[in-house]
Amino acid sequence: MLIVGICGSPKKERSNTRLLLQKALEAAADVLSDGDSKQATTLLLDISDYEIRHCTGCDSCVRKKPCPESTHDDMPKIEEILLKADGIIISAPSYFTSVPGVLKDFIDRSRYIKMQDHQLKDKIFGAITYAGLRYGGQEHVIDILNRYAIAQGMIVVGSLGSPVKDGTFGSGALQTDEGSWRSAKDDELAIRGSQKLGIRMAELVKRLH
Repeated sequence: MLIVGICGSPKKERSNTRLLLQKALEAAADVLSDGDSKQATTLLLDISDYEIRHCTGCDSCVRKKPCPESTHDDMPKIEEILLKADGIIISAPSYFTSVPGVLKDFIDRSRYIKMQDHQLKDKIFGAITYAGLRYGGQEHVIDILNRYAIAQGMIVVGSLGSPVKDGTFGSGALQTDEGSWRSAKDDELAIRGSQKLGIRMAELVKRLH
């Protein structure tokens, strides 16, 4: 059983979405490993570590031909890992109420997997986001990621916590109610939501495995 997390931020240092993704994967690993810390059950990929060329709209994938860009970049490496996954979490910051360009390149280029008989179908999917402002486009980013998963045939899930205290996905903001600023490590609600997402995904992966 394997849950793969993709950090869609173009940066790794001080990345809030990466921190929340780590929290989700740690929580998932506790459930999947049943206390066996040596068992590899989660894997975190930083999209910034890979070269991903833009989709050119050539439609080779529609004709079930290899993407010509894949001979020049790292998409085949990412695809190979995703095909082994039972669950996939994508975390993405809100960049002007949308996902960063580096992640959008991944989304566009993974169309090839869909055209090859929906190879990501029935994998459990969850999404995490973070923004600078309290109302900084978090729900829009989650909607983009969830619609991407639906297009791939994945099973979209959210976190399950208190109906009145917790959200349905990992999300937060640098901006506090008082107008000051913080990082995700001080955002207890965002951390808890991410952990609960990881736990629910792991429970479903175990049930379906």
